Amino acid sequence: MLLRLLTPLLLSCVALGAQDSADNLLVLTVATEETDGFRRFQRSAQCFNYKVKILGQEEEWHGDGQKVRLLKAALEQYADNEDLVILFTESYDVVLASGPAELLKKFKQAKSKVVFSAEAVAYPERRLEPKYPYVSEGKRFLGSGAFIGYASHLHKLVAEWDGDDETSDQLFYTKIFLDPVKREKVNITLDHRCRIFQNIHGSEGDVVLKFENGRVRARNMVYDTLPVLINGKGPSKLLLNYLGNYVPRVWTFETGCVICDEGLRSLSGLKTDDSFPLVVVGIFIEQPTPFVSEFFKRLSNLQYPKKRIQLYIANHETHHQKHVEKFLQVHSLEYNNVKYVGPEEALSNFAEARNAGMDICRQNPECEYYFSIDVQVVLKNSSVLRTLIEQNKSILAPMVSRNQDLWSNFWGALSSDGFYARSEDYIDIVQRQRM
Repeated sequence: MLLRLLTPLLLSCVALGAQDSADNLLVLTVATEETDGFRRFQRSAQCFNYKVKILGQEEEWHGDGQKVRLLKAALEQYADNEDLVILFTESYDVVLASGPAELLKKFKQAKSKVVFSAEAVAYPERRLEPKYPYVSEGKRFLGSGAFIGYASHLHKLVAEWDGDDETSDQLFYTKIFLDPVKREKVNITLDHRCRIFQNIHGSEGDVVLKFENGRVRARNMVYDTLPVLINGKGPSKLLLNYLGNYVPRVWTFETGCVICDEGLRSLSGLKTDDSFPLVVVGIFIEQPTPFVSEFFKRLSNLQYPKKRIQLYIANHETHHQKHVEKFLQVHSLEYNNVKYVGPEEALSNFAEARNAGMDICRQNPECEYYFSIDVQVVLKNSSVLRTLIEQNKSILAPMVSRNQDLWSNFWGALSSDGFYARSEDYIDIVQRQRM
């Protein structure tokens, strides 16, 4: 597994069509720092030419009430604009699945000035559940992760906000919605059937992937709808990560992996060894393993400047002490630096040894990449390190598999208690039919 620790990952996307742009739609989102989740959101927005304004950049995060404060300030300039439609959404755990034209069409079909996403459970106060209006079909409870409305009405919505940054934004909006007078004044409704918004939390079994014409959508099977925006908060982030591997145009049957060739970093133009990125390679011997000498032979044959490689070797097995020492005796001076943790120093929890290897890179300002590998892995491709670095991804794990076997080091999904679970696409990926 290769981890890039210092430099950001930049993503781009070929727009799916200029016809999806809309001058009377603005997306507002809060992002106090740039995370991989935020970059995923940005990429999906760029695919459809959404006009996005980011609030709270470089602010310290204090709590969900901060989102309301930032939104209220941003809406001041649009207080009297009755034509502009604003989509307010979270970004770290959101993916856009379709463009402005569909979003605006579905919003106007709702025939309300403000439409909130709907959820399966009442949050954050379950005691308010009986106060919600009855609905014959669909999700009944308000979700604050995304909502859309005319700018002038959104300005009315947040006008009374005077809470601090630690206050619950969802509770603030819920109390407005549950007050019949305020609900009518702002003209609020919920997207009960998930035509616009899909909140995954509490509804994980409702959503499947739908492949269509070089794009991928998330389909709600319960209501037979294609939501425009997918929100996965809390534990449902795991499912969002799975959906985000495809939606909106990350991998399709027609194109294969669309983002794999985006933002590549070429090493071919580097003229001297010193100009290559410094990599810490963590090698782990946790159990008796055949052909350890062959592993170190392949390691020494990697096509990468050894003076730009630092080795960290953690060996739990006394039997392999001689193999490691023989390798180090011949090659240790060729590398930038070598640290060896032998069986006599072995930590009671081998996970600590793995964390220690990563710490070596974290504590070295010059280290750009950390490459973790177990000794039982056969490195057939001597260019693997260069190839992984040139992919220019934050975290990249080459898939290790066994011939004529479905075993691999790839976990398609996680169970609720954090262990391995089989995903729908696992076999296709291991058999390299989805690449």
